Amino acid sequence: MKIAASVSDPGLIREAVAHGADLIEIRLDLMGGVRHERLVSSLKGVDIPVLLTLRSTDEGGRFGGDAETWWETMEPLLPVAAMVDIEQPFARYAPRVREMGKTVVASFHTSQMPGPGELDAIGNALRTYGHIPKIVPKPRDTRDLISLLSFTEHSPKPVITSVMGEEFRFARIIMAFFGSEIIFSYVGMPASPGQYHVREARSLLEGLM
Repeated sequence: MKIAASVSDPGLIREAVAHGADLIEIRLDLMGGVRHERLVSSLKGVDIPVLLTLRSTDEGGRFGGDAETWWETMEPLLPVAAMVDIEQPFARYAPRVREMGKTVVASFHTSQMPGPGELDAIGNALRTYGHIPKIVPKPRDTRDLISLLSFTEHSPKPVITSVMGEEFRFARIIMAFFGSEIIFSYVGMPASPGQYHVREARSLLEGLM
């Protein structure tokens, strides 16, 4: 299990490393007008993996462009990344990313709670183009949460699962004990409601182990 620190400001990358992040998630959709040159410069000397994410508005982010714009934004930064988050509408570019030796995190975020059979179908669809499926729904109650935990435990590995929203934020940590590959935290400002600061995430994880 690894802890990713989501950053929306290149100036916070060193802080994320100092607080014990295992990898850095660059949230390109939250960076506004940050120039590529500044971002690349900020990553020099960083010796942990970098995950590039351009989260769409449909899945809780701020990127409202089409697939071509997604690729135009992502392509120049691929040399600095070890991993790339790709949502289903942008999956046509997954083969190019894979050819470059990058790990594709095939992601799906929803404010609904799919049923057990739907979770399996989503996971299978994401695996058609990605190395690691990432599924992040919003449980309505504890039964939904138990269903997601069960899916995580029995899903083929690797897999990443988490929750949207603040109500069950503790599940962001405990999913790791059911087989989820990565815990997503933050430095600076949370990339999504309910995230823990990377320092808190590290402390909680170590306290439960």
